[in-house]
Amino acid sequence: MSSFWPEGLSVSDVRAPYEILEAAREEWETASNGVLTLVFQESEPNDGIETITVHAKHIPSNRTVTLFSVIHRQKEFYPVTIQPREKEKLPSILKKSYYQPGSEAIGVGFVAQLREGKTVTNKWVSDTPSEFTEKLTKAFNLSEVKAAVLNLTSSKGTKSTSVDDDKVAQE
Repeated sequence: MSSFWPEGLSVSDVRAPYEILEAAREEWETASNGVLTLVFQESEPNDGIETITVHAKHIPSNRTVTLFSVIHRQKEFYPVTIQPREKEKLPSILKKSYYQPGSEAIGVGFVAQLREGKTVTNKWVSDTPSEFTEKLTKAFNLSEVKAAVLNLTSSKGTKSTSVDDDKVAQE
């Protein structure tokens, strides 16, 4: 018999992205014994798009670092996307993997070829709360996020503030 119910859709889990982020904050506080928490910075809607920037805060030093952003339409929570923070320009020796292009020879009479368009898939877009929860877990496990949290917590006694600290302090 055919099933007409959409795959992956569960009406028993109808949480908004902010509610799921609140649950993540509680888990961070519990797992870190109150040393770390998450801070959410909501921006004013721009062209019908709302952004929640997620920061990690080291409670003892009051330092923060930006982890990623969550973006959705105003008054409509799904689809929602996670926008990871920009990767820092690390030297190749500090990367787990990287691409090293080969050299190209350009001869006399070289003719440039047009590139065809291609379909780009955004792996961070979620259509349901369960899918968002799964991708949020992956976002927290990105190497950039792990490095940011380790750098945040390893600078004990440092009183300098970062640009991220100043932004969150204004909230």
